[in-house]
Amino acid sequence: MSEFPKLHDMLKSALAKAAEDCGTLLGQDLEISESTSREVKRDEYFRGMEDASFVVAIESQIEYQGTFYLVLAFRDAIVLSGTLLGVPPPRIQEKKKLAILEADDMDAFSEIVNQLTGSFNTVFKQRLPRKVHLKQYPPNKFIPGTAGKDAENPVADGEYYLLQASLRMAGHDLEQVELLIPLSLANLFDLQENHDEKELEADSTSDAPEAAAEPIGTVLILDNNDRERQRFQEILAESGVRPVVGSLDADLEKLLAQDDVQAILVGMDNADEQELALCLEIQTHSRGTSIPIILCARQWTRTGVLKALKNGARDILLKPCPPDELTTKVLRMMNTA
Repeated sequence: MSEFPKLHDMLKSALAKAAEDCGTLLGQDLEISESTSREVKRDEYFRGMEDASFVVAIESQIEYQGTFYLVLAFRDAIVLSGTLLGVPPPRIQEKKKLAILEADDMDAFSEIVNQLTGSFNTVFKQRLPRKVHLKQYPPNKFIPGTAGKDAENPVADGEYYLLQASLRMAGHDLEQVELLIPLSLANLFDLQENHDEKELEADSTSDAPEAAAEPIGTVLILDNNDRERQRFQEILAESGVRPVVGSLDADLEKLLAQDDVQAILVGMDNADEQELALCLEIQTHSRGTSIPIILCARQWTRTGVLKALKNGARDILLKPCPPDELTTKVLRMMNTA
């Protein structure tokens, strides 16, 4: 078996951050602890699978190119999504037993996966010496018995570095999260410290002026309250983001015509039906691109949260939002755009 010590250590850090961030999202202590790692062929991996699962393709871009996969048990997805939606534990257990995953559950599970990928993006960008960006694709349900029939369903054929880690959350019996990384991509990730130090130092020096001189990305801020819109603008500008602002009834087609919009922050009052419908309007004018939407309102009800997720929101905040929380969530969404 090939050894990938640097990759292994980076993945442990990414999983630890994912556990912390997803736990915050769920309002529960979530633990992801390392279990085993080994090399495996795709058909060998799926041959031993008995229950349904979700496979999430994550494309690594820029300097580290390739696609790896996140695998979560279908029944774990039921538990995690139900927890996010505030479903009573007895009902979660019933749905888990019957393998019921409804539309609202799927929206919530997608939000959890978005959070997990955002955590990975943060760690990868910190640990890798060259530029990297992770792009996540929608979760793909996989039923055992179909692997090998299609080279790209659920994952491409080939040999992988498999990392398996156990999931723990009080009151629930969870299984594990698994990562399948093609050996070619694993080698790229693991070579992170094997470059000539002088070359890396030169690259870092040459990149520094550009990073300091240019914004790290553009965020569209929509809010009818002039004072709060200005506050959002000032907070994000301090983090290096380029803010573009407008009211809730602004010309979205014109604002979204800018190619570099990486996230949208929408400030609302009551998160009512009319305000939440803005998510659908944004998607209509985003020209086929999936730009992460964060909604910030003075109050949220369970129905409002469900409606927000169903309409396409990636995250929600409560006004007044602390500057560090606002910045963290916006930057995380930009990383997953």
